[in-house]
Amino acid sequence: MIAMESLVRVIAQVKDPRKPHGVRHPIESILALVLLGLLARIREMEVLNRWATEHWEQLREPLGFDREQPPHATTICRSLAKCDLSSFSKAFPTWIQQVLVPSE
Repeated sequence: MIAMESLVRVIAQVKDPRKPHGVRHPIESILALVLLGLLARIREMEVLNRWATEHWEQLREPLGFDREQPPHATTICRSLAKCDLSSFSKAFPTWIQQVLVPSE
């Protein structure tokens, strides 16, 4: 759980490009879910949504979601399309380093 929570903290550095009106899921939570899906070799958002639904009880709180259901595949796709990929691509190695290298 600590690793997932630290992932969300690292990804929180990515600016949320969405308009605040109508936002139901935090961008850092969506991005963390996508990264976990990629680690599980999930490349399609519909499959990611099904996987998240199956594991929602374990994923919801550590990833910072507060809704009863995971984000829909369309929500994930639209959120990713608006994100700055350069800052997103920097977040994952930062998290891996935090997880693999113990802090002093």
